[in-house]
Amino acid sequence: MMNVMLVDSDNDNIKNFRTYIRRSFPEMKVVGHFTDPNKDIIPSIKDMKPDLLVADIKFFGGVRFMRFKDIHDQFPDIKFVVYGTFNETEYMRRAREFGVIDYMFRPVKTVELARCLKLALGQQKKSDVQKQQVKQQHERYKDNVSHFEGVFLKGLAEGHIRDADEIMEGFSYFNITLPPGYTAAVVHIDHFRKIALTLTESEKHLLIFRIYQTVSEALSGREALTFMTGFHSLAILMGGYYSIEDKVSFFDNVKDTILGKVDTRVSIGLGRTYENITEIGISYKEAMAAFRYRNRMGYNAVIPLEFVEPGNRITYRYPVEREERLVYMAVVGDYQYCHQVLLELFDSLAQSGPIPEGLLPKILMSIVIRISRYINEQNLPIANQVTRLFPAGEILAVQNLEEGLVTFDKALQNFCAYVRTYTEENHQRLYRAVRQYIDQNFAENFSLAKIAISLGTTPEHLNKVFSDRERVNLFDYVMRIRMDHARWMLSESDLEEEEICTRIGFEDVKYFRSIFKQYQGLTPTEYRAEETSALEKLEEAGTVDETNPG
Repeated sequence: MMNVMLVDSDNDNIKNFRTYIRRSFPEMKVVGHFTDPNKDIIPSIKDMKPDLLVADIKFFGGVRFMRFKDIHDQFPDIKFVVYGTFNETEYMRRAREFGVIDYMFRPVKTVELARCLKLALGQQKKSDVQKQQVKQQHERYKDNVSHFEGVFLKGLAEGHIRDADEIMEGFSYFNITLPPGYTAAVVHIDHFRKIALTLTESEKHLLIFRIYQTVSEALSGREALTFMTGFHSLAILMGGYYSIEDKVSFFDNVKDTILGKVDTRVSIGLGRTYENITEIGISYKEAMAAFRYRNRMGYNAVIPLEFVEPGNRITYRYPVEREERLVYMAVVGDYQYCHQVLLELFDSLAQSGPIPEGLLPKILMSIVIRISRYINEQNLPIANQVTRLFPAGEILAVQNLEEGLVTFDKALQNFCAYVRTYTEENHQRLYRAVRQYIDQNFAENFSLAKIAISLGTTPEHLNKVFSDRERVNLFDYVMRIRMDHARWMLSESDLEEEEICTRIGFEDVKYFRSIFKQYQGLTPTEYRAEETSALEKLEEAGTVDETNPG
């Protein structure tokens, strides 16, 4: 049922509208009316709770838009149907932004009123369907909120969520309690690839689920969270300060419990404990890295990173994602951006503590290797320049951060300068190629994609390279070339417009005439007449040698 409120100072209109709605629209109910323009309508709307206001626009006087806005701001779901004179048409149109769905002219005809009321009912039904869909989506979301909690925890562990406020908001939303002393652990099924060959898909899923349940039960006495990270592994985020001996003993018992209950051997990587909640991702990286030592430490073992890399507190704090950005922007040739990122990387290294001997040259050479790999992946013919512009001997010889920054920054600057030079030369070749292509094929059916394919590039890149140099896009350039040829033929030949149209690549002579006038300001006929007249005047003045028109 749609509740309708009538707004008009004319009681006869109120009576007629009420009677018509009661007789013709049983799915509507007139819940009341408002007739005094000197009173505030808001309290009445709150009391009557209408879905639709049918109102005389002049009722609101000269401040009608402010009143519509006030009502719309406070009751955004209420819709309006308004009526007025032809002189008020613009007011009624402008009122649409404040919830007015349609308007009528006085005297209101029943057919117009019926049309507007049907429109209002249709919109209400559509809105009800949308609200029901949203409600159902909310219900389904509530049933599956645990999945989103897993996504949040995975993003937190992998370092994608690093802002402290965002992390705490997530904890609050998912009702997570985790006290300081943050430690990450990763449980990994030993020899999973071999085991998976003997399992069906459902058995594979059931295996990790049973391990998940076993670990969750073992953690019931501690402040900890468990979530799956794959079919072969799960992660644990634990709060509270415990000694390294206590943690190793605890996870050793977890490992043995899994073997006893699930008959599956696992290894557990263990990261360091951190005070700051934003460093959970660092502990998780350390836990993952501990698995690299299984061959030496043995499978079916608990491997704390503190045991295998006691002196390394730098690698896992290093912002790898910033390095990835530096690699990409270096291949683009943006030195200023790369310089800023390089400063951030070295600042991160400086804050991490003493750097183990030989680690800095390895980090810098890994960047060079990644740049070279990215160049090869992009099939760019500049790979042979990497070793020249990043001299390995100088990079491997750096002894400290200051020396490393100066050496690598200089190499990076030279490399980016070379890339920019190469890119500009390549773009110039592409620009000349597309100019030549258009000059030779301007009368063909124009297709940006077709030209791009023929030149071995993408439409977007081709258009950007071209427009950067011509200050117009390819489409406009082709039109300009066509119009140049059209003007020449109109002034220098007797060809009919239909023939000219075909010769420059248009199929429709009307379209050709329209485009020509847009570019020239004259129709083809007018242009030819103007050119002929100008030529005749020159001939009369004796300035044209007919034996040598050129």
